[in-house]
Amino acid sequence: MDEITIGSWDHSPSLPIPLDILFDIIQHLPIQSVLALRQASKSFYAITRLRSLWALLLRTLVHEQNIPIPYFDGKSLDFLSALELERLTCCALALRSNWTNPDPDAKREVDFYKPTEPDSRIIFMEFLPGRGNRWLISVTMTAQPRKYVIQCWDVAVLQPVCIAELTHMEGPYGGIVINDDPSSPAIIAMQSALTEILTIDFEEDDPESAFVPLNAIDGIREIHLLSGNTLVTRRPENGGEVSIWDISDQPCEKIQLVNPSLLQNDRCQAMHLCDDYMVIVRQQTVELYSTIPRPNIIAMPGAPISYPLAQHTFQWPTETVNMSKQVSWPAARSHRPSPINIVVRFGSIYPWPVNMLHHFVLNPNPAYFPGRETSLYNLPYLVQPSPVQTIGSPVRLFAPSSVALGRYGTVLWLDSHTEDWAGPSDCGQRLAGRILTATGGFPTSQHGSHDSMVFRVRDDDQWNKVAVDEESGRIAVGYVNGSITLFEYS
Repeated sequence: MDEITIGSWDHSPSLPIPLDILFDIIQHLPIQSVLALRQASKSFYAITRLRSLWALLLRTLVHEQNIPIPYFDGKSLDFLSALELERLTCCALALRSNWTNPDPDAKREVDFYKPTEPDSRIIFMEFLPGRGNRWLISVTMTAQPRKYVIQCWDVAVLQPVCIAELTHMEGPYGGIVINDDPSSPAIIAMQSALTEILTIDFEEDDPESAFVPLNAIDGIREIHLLSGNTLVTRRPENGGEVSIWDISDQPCEKIQLVNPSLLQNDRCQAMHLCDDYMVIVRQQTVELYSTIPRPNIIAMPGAPISYPLAQHTFQWPTETVNMSKQVSWPAARSHRPSPINIVVRFGSIYPWPVNMLHHFVLNPNPAYFPGRETSLYNLPYLVQPSPVQTIGSPVRLFAPSSVALGRYGTVLWLDSHTEDWAGPSDCGQRLAGRILTATGGFPTSQHGSHDSMVFRVRDDDQWNKVAVDEESGRIAVGYVNGSITLFEYS
């Protein structure tokens, strides 16, 4: 189809522009103008139906701009038709236009899960990556009696439904982490008196049987990251080492990450694991480690020990840290590390955090050689984060707040800012966001953000958690009474 149309176009006496030059022009037009060309003539109609054109537009207008594609879920572009490529391009650009509007328009809003027990509150929410972009994990805590309910929700249906539920009442509870690798059967790690690795049977009719244990590790520890078959934990004591576990068959500790220079304030805030290295942001330091196990210099029992290859110390202790590797088309094309966005709210000497969010970028090291072993002489990142911007985000004393950071650069936050819509007040909340840009180390380098988006406001302080799925255009907010609201923007 493409070859026949291209040939007829190139020999058309009325429109003698070569097709490659026309494509160069079209890719700089707004998508609405491309679609409007179909009304101009039969030749333009044929051209705007070409698969090669839509493959070009999807690459230049979407992929190269690091824009998520709704419901793409890793499909192969080689097997998609011209119509399918056109729909993906139009949907991605329409979502991005709405998403980055100062006042985004929610296409759907639905409330669900209102617990009957008093003193229930949402303490964790996160969308499962991949898997069709349809699952939300939430944890509800009830004070009396103390219990924790972990639930998986299907949010792709008209009214979200719980397809998996696990109630934890016995012994301590140390939270959960979600696997960032959607191809792994291990979906969740939960910490109680032991570390449990769980999967979800999405076809199970009984929600209470849908969480399926895979294996477990004895002992109480902090769990921080789950990626494929790798689990990262930390001993809860000050100075406690960070351990990397292989959980594939029989869980085993592969390596310990130890920083002897830390005397206090060494609580882990965020982590990033990739290939043979790991970035750890603690309460006041950023550290980069090699994760290749090597024998200890002095023979000792236990796993090999790795010490920081480089570290940086913040001027102030952090209250909260969100970290995510930025999706970067130039980095993927050149097989180099992508920039890492870090959003920090620093602490203060007062009983409330600083009323600003700070955006830092961990930039790739220009001297890094991909494929070579990470070492002191081949570091993937410049370990000192580059300060990019500050975002005003006031939080009143004892008011709830939350931050979510997506891999396409969307940062969302809940705060107490009310001056723009209600004047100074002792209650009220704002759900706001920005698109952070961090393509450092490449010719198109730019740092900063788009203007802020205000997704929703309310005149009380009922929100306490937020989760974001950029690829499907969904935001979930949790309430201090245990309810959840889902907003869809695609």
